Amino acid sequence: MVLEIKAKSRTGPENFITCLRKQLASRYGDKPVAMGGVFLIAQGKAKLHIMPGFSDKPLNTREEIDDWLVFYDMSAPLVCLSEFVSHDPDLDLRVEHTHCFSSHGDGGHYHYDVTPEEIEYHAFLTLAEKIYRVDWPIETHQLGRD
Repeated sequence: MVLEIKAKSRTGPENFITCLRKQLASRYGDKPVAMGGVFLIAQGKAKLHIMPGFSDKPLNTREEIDDWLVFYDMSAPLVCLSEFVSHDPDLDLRVEHTHCFSSHGDGGHYHYDVTPEEIEYHAFLTLAEKIYRVDWPIETHQLGRD
């Protein structure tokens, strides 16, 4: 089963994927529900980041991570590959993760759109049948999980 979603404009503070993830959490409560697929940012711009290379020093706070990453407002069309889960079922997961690319050279890790009145999304998503955790981290943290 494939779910097709079309959305135009953003009226609240959350990004497209966070809205979908929170709706799943609201509907299914403690039951983890995961989805993945592709979406197109057909109109508007989105804030994406790229990594400038590995940091020479440990990044211990959200502010240090944000200072290290390089953020850009990137233009549509952007093709984005995404996965999200309604909540982490004690597997030490990031509850959402999305990367985008384009034929015009823009791309990176998706954060949110920056043109809420003109943004246009077109998604094709499917439900996950199982959730697996591969390579448990020796040490964990909550940085970058939002």
